Amino acid sequence: MSTVSATDKVDEAIEDFLFHLKNGFIITKLPKNTFRSPQRRVLYCDPSGHMINWRSARASDYSSKAEYLADCGHTAYSDSKKKVSIPLSSLVSCQYSKDKFESEEFFMRLVFEGHRNLDIKLTNKQDFEYCMDGFEVIAKNRERFKKTPSFRPETMEEVWDADDYHPLVWEYKPGKTCNIGCGNDLEDILLISSCYGCLWSFLVAFYALLMKGILDSDEKSTLLMMYLVFGVIYVCMVGLAVYTGQMEEDAKRKKKAELGLDEDDELPFDDDDE
Repeated sequence: MSTVSATDKVDEAIEDFLFHLKNGFIITKLPKNTFRSPQRRVLYCDPSGHMINWRSARASDYSSKAEYLADCGHTAYSDSKKKVSIPLSSLVSCQYSKDKFESEEFFMRLVFEGHRNLDIKLTNKQDFEYCMDGFEVIAKNRERFKKTPSFRPETMEEVWDADDYHPLVWEYKPGKTCNIGCGNDLEDILLISSCYGCLWSFLVAFYALLMKGILDSDEKSTLLMMYLVFGVIYVCMVGLAVYTGQMEEDAKRKKKAELGLDEDDELPFDDDDE
């Protein structure tokens, strides 16, 4: 007779609960602000099974459209913007009220370390008991849900070594090198040179055609000056787009650092209306 270890049972329970949690559970979210109405939401976790969040309920979350329409008037159905996801590794405990449970109010409080508590109500007893067991297992094994630290290089040499990248350098003296490729290897240098060559070849040919059109059609060079103005406007717009794009990236990087997120994590939008 084969024996099953306790670790295998825990892993199986966590895997089964995360599978259903990724699909989502219909809940009633109780807002922190008591002046606001409870709102129907769907509690779910990300595909990696490390973060928990909630969103607006949709018709596809119900077994039938009639059930969805019947439930619309029960609680508020305002749109829910994407929140800052809460890591499951910070889940400390899962609490419930015995009095509310006996009165068939399936209330549950998820207590997180370093984050606000999440007060929810499940729609039925089966989901309530299943979520209680699942979140309790996660709370007892929350160390498993900690993400490994992301790679944060301090120099470009560390980045090149991690990617097995070999920039073009010139060693003019033993132990002394000159980065003649500006951080690019030979393949990238040829690729960049080809792109620039094609671009400038197209521009030269294009302006040659414009010059021929000017010489053949207009003695005052009106067409040429018009294309010159359009070219300057285009260059300015491209430069402005690059500059504003870099500003947005810097702002996102700063925001992620304030929230303690990794550079690869998606930056959600905060929503203060819930």
